[in-house]
Amino acid sequence: MKKLLVISMVIMISLFAFSKDFVVKDMFTPETPKLGGRVTTALSSAPQSFNLYGTLDNAAYTIIPNVLSPLVEANPITNEIEPGLAESWDVSADGKEVTFHLRDVKWSDGVQFNANDVIFTLDYFVMNKFAEGNSIARYTINGELVKWEKVDNMTVKATLPAPYGAFFTVLAQAPIYPEHKVSELFNKNDLGSVNKIWTTDTNVKDIVSTGPYLIDNYVVDQKVILKRNPNFWKVDKWGNRLPYVDTFEYLIVKDAEVAMAKFMAGEIDYIKVNSKDYPVLKQKELQGADFVIFRGQPSKPTPSPLHITFNFDAKNDSLKELFRNDKFRQAMEYALDRDRIIDEVYNTLAVYGGVPVLPSNKGFYNPKIEEIRRSFNLTKASKMLDELGLKDIDNDGIREMKNGEDLSIVLLTKTTQEFQDIAYLYSEDLKNIGVKMNLQILDAGLQSQKALSGDFEMSLWAFGNQPDPQLRKAIWQPGNPLYYNHLSTMDSETRTAVKSEMYDWELEVWNMFEKGQTEMNIDQRKSYYDKWQEIYAEKVPFIFVCKGMDLMGAQNSVGNFYQMDDGTLVYLTYTVFDK
Repeated sequence: MKKLLVISMVIMISLFAFSKDFVVKDMFTPETPKLGGRVTTALSSAPQSFNLYGTLDNAAYTIIPNVLSPLVEANPITNEIEPGLAESWDVSADGKEVTFHLRDVKWSDGVQFNANDVIFTLDYFVMNKFAEGNSIARYTINGELVKWEKVDNMTVKATLPAPYGAFFTVLAQAPIYPEHKVSELFNKNDLGSVNKIWTTDTNVKDIVSTGPYLIDNYVVDQKVILKRNPNFWKVDKWGNRLPYVDTFEYLIVKDAEVAMAKFMAGEIDYIKVNSKDYPVLKQKELQGADFVIFRGQPSKPTPSPLHITFNFDAKNDSLKELFRNDKFRQAMEYALDRDRIIDEVYNTLAVYGGVPVLPSNKGFYNPKIEEIRRSFNLTKASKMLDELGLKDIDNDGIREMKNGEDLSIVLLTKTTQEFQDIAYLYSEDLKNIGVKMNLQILDAGLQSQKALSGDFEMSLWAFGNQPDPQLRKAIWQPGNPLYYNHLSTMDSETRTAVKSEMYDWELEVWNMFEKGQTEMNIDQRKSYYDKWQEIYAEKVPFIFVCKGMDLMGAQNSVGNFYQMDDGTLVYLTYTVFDK
């Protein structure tokens, strides 16, 4: 009989005791630093908000973790849970109560960080179902929310409806906002008012910090300038208070070619490299350029593997019927040439995208999906479409549906070059088997709005990968607002699951996530998520395309930016320095 754990990680069992300052792991500070100076990197889009819970915006997700800290943190390399704004915690014997002892930290404006900040953030930001970027699904266990209470000014307690295997991992992605600054902007009689707090027209002087940096200036559509927070609570092994640099700057460069030109000119210190640029840049490095180009194994959850999906609630009834047919979706997977995409779009610098758990995620990856996944085969795809009665009756090269209309589908995607290239290659192969694919290519913001509102037929997008699948329950479990390919599985008013709208396999996925959430036996938890991956691989509500390798470029002047022996890239915004 397997040993049943009261909690999923040994680290959660004991009461931790740390000093006020947390010493970062040696792996992040291999070089003796030079203090001061500036480091610059690039953002491909402007932030839509400085409130993570009031937006769904990758730029905000990149910036704000530099400004606000969570209660606990996940080591970005090992994924181990480490202290954050909570310097210690203890867990009850039944695993249902967790008491957090808060770190003695001041906000950057001198106000003491305390329990009120934690309670306000969790109740009105994180678990507010009307917050556009809420995480309520992560804190709902067996249909009940986690309850938070203030024990005293420096102690808070979380009461869980049941043991929760992913609880600490979830908390690591919940930065705490300053109650003394945001409560006056929040209307408790209008919970949606949270979405109007700390928008990008906010005076940045009003945005206070417990993180390594403060927002010093935001020049709309040009740059976000962060300055060092002298009160940050992390130090290095030599006792230096982090961060090392005085200024950390994000240049907003929407055009990838322009961003790369700025990197080669030395205006950007480190940057994500496009697979198409990798060979040229690597050659320049070998010829003596003043930068290093890294090729890392894809292990990080973001950017997520790309996926193609079908709108089960499509407005066109004939398409809706097809999209809900397992055989049609399987045929559409046979028509996807992943290997060609990896070769031509990614210059061979990508791997298959999992479902969506990556092979490098040893804790949760299920290799059985490799036996289920359908490889490119237009002959099989064409035969399956024939069997569905989708034939080219009028010999115009396009199959007709049962109602006589052409089998013509609009694929929604965004303007990023790799998305456009993949959409084009896919449409060309579909054309060869009589499926007309029209591309709708929109700005990322508009594309996101249309997708999340269900205003599409098929979609090529990328989101939803994390070390622990439970962190993406709101995406991959039916009945949630981000399960955007079948929104009718959720009541839009109450934001609750509508099980009667789910197919049997969707209901099984729903149950797997519920069980995986409360199960504390590690092996049993994995078995639930294994089943989810197998169902997705068989039923293909999402066709997972591929995941690009971690390609980065860094100027030789950037310290503490390196690659480990296993191919993992190591760098943090607050440990890099300007040599």
